[in-house]
Amino acid sequence: MATRKQPQAEAANSAILTKKEAAEFVRCTVRYLERQIRAGRLRALKPTGKLVRIRLKDLDAFLESGSTIGGAA
Repeated sequence: MATRKQPQAEAANSAILTKKEAAEFVRCTVRYLERQIRAGRLRALKPTGKLVRIRLKDLDAFLESGSTIGGAA
């Protein structure tokens, strides 16, 4: 039985990052991302109490939403 492969773009967009990797991608601090997750502006996966993972597509959606540091418009 043949397996179906995901297109390159779809596979890249479904990547899951650690907080540190996500912070490097966005060029911000881990603490900033933690605050955005707690405020509900950034979706995150929490499989255990301390383990946090962020989907690349959720990170892209956060960036496109126009969220700013300090809450200024």
